[in-house]
Amino acid sequence: MPQLLLKNGLVIDPASGLEAKRDLLIEAGRIASLSAKISPPPGCAVFDAAGLWVFPGFIDMHVHAREPGAEKAETLASAARAAAAGGVTSALLMPNTSPPMATAALLKKYRARAAGLPVNFYFSAAITAGRAGKRLSGLAGLKKAGALAFTDDGACLEDGGLFRRAVKTAARLRLPLLDHPELSGLSGAGVLNRRVPGFRLPAIGSESEVFAVLRDIMAAADCGPVHLQHLSLSASVGALRAAKAAGVPVTGETCPHYFTLSDRDLDPRDANFKMKPPLRSPADRTAVLKALADGTIDVIATDHAPHERFLKAKGFLKAPFGVIGLETLAPLCVTELVFNNRMPKLRLARLLSANPARLLGLRRKGALTPGFDADITILDPRAEHRVPERFFSLSSNSPFKGRRLKGWPSAVISRGIFIFKDGRVIC
Repeated sequence: MPQLLLKNGLVIDPASGLEAKRDLLIEAGRIASLSAKISPPPGCAVFDAAGLWVFPGFIDMHVHAREPGAEKAETLASAARAAAAGGVTSALLMPNTSPPMATAALLKKYRARAAGLPVNFYFSAAITAGRAGKRLSGLAGLKKAGALAFTDDGACLEDGGLFRRAVKTAARLRLPLLDHPELSGLSGAGVLNRRVPGFRLPAIGSESEVFAVLRDIMAAADCGPVHLQHLSLSASVGALRAAKAAGVPVTGETCPHYFTLSDRDLDPRDANFKMKPPLRSPADRTAVLKALADGTIDVIATDHAPHERFLKAKGFLKAPFGVIGLETLAPLCVTELVFNNRMPKLRLARLLSANPARLLGLRRKGALTPGFDADITILDPRAEHRVPERFFSLSSNSPFKGRRLKGWPSAVISRGIFIFKDGRVIC
């Protein structure tokens, strides 16, 4: 494997707290050295990163690749292209496929299928058999087959006793348990956060999320670690903050749409704004931003949820929930968080790289330390353009189309090899 030297980039390394101009040498797919000045060894390729920001590869721990079962919306291969274009070098795939990723045989099959892709794809497995919420899957066997986490994402495991057993089992197996905090009986047929004047659309009340978050925190206090997915409410992040202060082993994530949009931005004629949980109030958005900045929220994840165009064209009431997010992750974070002075670049590196690596047990990822895997995301803070109508993803259900953003990926490296450069996926 050839050597590669990155010269003159602003290196942002959350492991060491470094944010400075450095050279970085890659050998055999690993970071070999990091120094103020490195002379290129004979035959070494050189990439001039002057004016660019060099991050550890972004790790998205909430992605729906839709394979098996909905390959017209997304495949493993198309999700890998979208991830590479978005600066994501590793992703955790959700198990709400068809059939669900709930058996060791299925998990092994799709792990093998993903092995040759340019992005590091990891798999979560369903907590319950068939994601039906009735009995636990064979969690030990799923771990042995390669699962990195357990979740019934897309559905909340509402049986309290069964959920506590799941938390205890995951803790014993030393794998994270991720919960979709939503009590479906309280959500009902709701499709948005509030009733929009002039549109007869049912609303999803905040209690469906908040009550589930409180239940999960109580289970974590008694039974073991729980990770809360896609938090959207002031009350949710407030509960998470209090739980952490009390020493409860609970962590949380949010998504770019919850800190960049509110229900005031929603167009009820456009189902690309339909997601679950729904866009919340401006006050909720402000609370999520504060929780990102102060360390309450541990991770930014996209909840990338592709859908075919004709399904989203059914209108807000009948269209499926979900938006894509892989390709807009970097510029949304740079524009909304860094350039708006919400947080420094090192904090962003923790949210997008170091913390997800730690939670998923990826010991050689999430930092730019010599010996770590050479997964690197290089952003251009000067690059500014509009979100396109079409994507590397097979789907285009984004609420951000046409929005002008800064900080797009310039180049992305996975295992020491360029997988994106000059606007092209090249591996």
